[in-house]
Amino acid sequence: MSEKILVVGGTGMLGWPVAMALAKEDFDVRLMTRNPDNVKRKIGWKIKVVEGDVTVPESLKEPLDGCRSVYINLGARMNIGDFEVIEHKGTVNIAGEAVKAGVERIGMISVLNAGQATGKNAYIDAKTKAEKVLMDCGIGYTIFRCCWFFESLPKYIVSGRAMIFGRQPHKLSWMAASDYANMVVKAYRSDEAVNRVFHIRGIEKYTLDEALEILGEVVFPGLKVGHTPMWLLRAVGAVSRNKTARGMAHFSRFYDCNPETVREDNSEQILGPALTTLRDWAEEYKKKADSRAAI
Repeated sequence: MSEKILVVGGTGMLGWPVAMALAKEDFDVRLMTRNPDNVKRKIGWKIKVVEGDVTVPESLKEPLDGCRSVYINLGARMNIGDFEVIEHKGTVNIAGEAVKAGVERIGMISVLNAGQATGKNAYIDAKTKAEKVLMDCGIGYTIFRCCWFFESLPKYIVSGRAMIFGRQPHKLSWMAASDYANMVVKAYRSDEAVNRVFHIRGIEKYTLDEALEILGEVVFPGLKVGHTPMWLLRAVGAVSRNKTARGMAHFSRFYDCNPETVREDNSEQILGPALTTLRDWAEEYKKKADSRAAI
């Protein structure tokens, strides 16, 4: 009998590849979303879509019913007003209801810098607090502290130009969401991954400029990469009523000043290595884009 797992936040850039990878490996996947009808129109293959809202504990009971495992991929995005409500308190609600439902395994995606940013970055602080919720809930936990993903790079490109906030001088680890999804599957298959925090990195390190330049070479020939000064970003964030703009300013300031946290562990031995290079990923991205354009 297939292991039933609830994927919370499985419709986005990182959650969807995980849900698909779990389904391909014969997990009985339930994908929880606030808008199930929108999701059902684009899927239907081996995945049951259920309705739930992490801010409403009562709504989590039915999705969790009968599930042995839970994987959490919450999406506060860059909305600074949602960091605490979604990432931290949402995890409190999920873990609390998971305990009541008799769940045996629970995991979440986090960030490499978690545990470091107390008082400096609201998003990372919320992830840090969410991690502690899982560690303290009494269920076997697995936390994936992840590096940066190739899938985020096209989001920096608007009207044929890439724009970076601040200098962003530090080299960062990069990986493909598909490689990460395979690691999650292996973690949920392995007893060695229980009650562990894994530090997940790709096989390449680039500054944001370097990564966008490679993407431009493969997918967007002639792509220009520019920078918005941090002082201007701070000013926009301070006066803007747009919570996403404020969140982006807050997030970018942190990474402009703080290098990526490096902690060595045996993640590769248990979860397997990342295999995809940026050029490999970019070539595949281009093929898909060309295929869509031809329809």
